[in-house]
Amino acid sequence: MPHLNLRQRSVLDLITKGLHNGEIAKQLGLSERTIKWYVSQFLMLFDASNRTELVGMLSSDEALHRAVHES
Repeated sequence: MPHLNLRQRSVLDLITKGLHNGEIAKQLGLSERTIKWYVSQFLMLFDASNRTELVGMLSSDEALHRAVHES
């Protein structure tokens, strides 16, 4: 399981809640381009083909779910 820092967990948590890049960027005070970068990194890290697959993987794997939602 990958180690995620607080910022990564925050972005991933908002992705799993269904927020779009612009909404995530606004909520975290980041640029939309930065969020797109995070998304691409998560897709590679979790070996997911797309955002929907990523969210599905995180929702179905309890250990990953806990890693994302730990504070």
